[in-house]
Amino acid sequence: MNLKVKPVFFETDKEKAESILKRVKEILPPHVDLIPEAFLSSWEDLPDFQESLEGTNAILELTENLRPVPIRLFLRLGDFGLPLVLFRGDFYVTARRLEAAGYWKSRGVRVHLALTGADLRDHLALLAAKHRIENTRALLIGSRFQSPYVVTSSPDFRIARRVLGVEIDSCDTARYLDAYGAAKEHQVASLVQEWMREAERIVEPTPEDLKKSARFYLAMKHLLGEFSAGALAINCLPFLEKIQGTPCMALARLNDEGIPAACEGDLTALMTMIFLERLAGRPGFLGNIISVNPAENVMEINHCVFPLRMSGYDQPRKPYTLRDYHGRGMGVCAACEPDVGIPVTISRLDTDFREMVFLKGQLLSCGEDYCRTNLRVKIQDARAFIRQVRGNHHILVYGDHAKGIADLCHEFGITPVSVG
Repeated sequence: MNLKVKPVFFETDKEKAESILKRVKEILPPHVDLIPEAFLSSWEDLPDFQESLEGTNAILELTENLRPVPIRLFLRLGDFGLPLVLFRGDFYVTARRLEAAGYWKSRGVRVHLALTGADLRDHLALLAAKHRIENTRALLIGSRFQSPYVVTSSPDFRIARRVLGVEIDSCDTARYLDAYGAAKEHQVASLVQEWMREAERIVEPTPEDLKKSARFYLAMKHLLGEFSAGALAINCLPFLEKIQGTPCMALARLNDEGIPAACEGDLTALMTMIFLERLAGRPGFLGNIISVNPAENVMEINHCVFPLRMSGYDQPRKPYTLRDYHGRGMGVCAACEPDVGIPVTISRLDTDFREMVFLKGQLLSCGEDYCRTNLRVKIQDARAFIRQVRGNHHILVYGDHAKGIADLCHEFGITPVSVG
């Protein structure tokens, strides 16, 4: 799923190219692979160059001196249907690159001019996020029309494919229950022991509750593999009656593994989770907006599925306590103490993926309400946020990702709606 990038040099000797590539490799973002570079000096080089582009996702032009290069030859870089990133070195753009960029943009070619090494890293990270989103296959477990509370879940799989490139498959409840029942006992027992060993405390859940949660997880992992999917949404509330259990712990664990996983069958929330996970490189928290205080500009967002690696996959899981679901004597949730005082970004796509609303905030505190995780977030303008909401479920990620969201929205043709 990594972005394959082809470095290109015009009229450049190999020793100089190696020096430039050494610097580029030092600042490459995750999920980007450089493939063998190409050298162009004449029109006769173009057929071989085109052949070498098989499997390439983006072109990175790194020529130090473009003066000897005919502009018409340089323009041919835009003929191959690939996004272009141009980098001469810090602060350099050159007349040829500016002319070429204008020419390409007028013809619908995606082109990025990097002014610094940091810019180059950001541009490549943006293209990598887009590539990973477009190569995500998602799975919906259960009906998309029978969630008792969610009515803004995207009803048409084709919209996700058209706007984001995400393919969505569906699995009915009966097939999921078959996978749930087929979970191997030794795997269930092993997972239960792992969770009990990791947990600081176990308050309400019984061993039987933990076994049900382990079966939820193993069934979802099995179906993800069966459908070759890397994200899922499950219409979970019907299982409260069928199984007397919830997938909260299982969903949190999937998100910690880099698999965006949404509850209540909410495909709009899932697409937002995929978008933010691929951009931020960390899991997001799906929550209900339960309170917005305009006097204090504080919102509260809660749910029972809080990933334990919100700070990043390279960070250890947060210590957690095993609790039940909503105090109802069933289900398993991992309750933990989130980081406070840190910047966060909250976002949601609209139902048709034409707009994305997002805002920045600061995580003030965490407590319990109806759900096990209840976050209080300081925002800039509560009323401005309420005017722009596109539904209930929002995704919260650690860090300030406002610029990245706006830039990635533009890549997809989505209108970014920044609040505050």
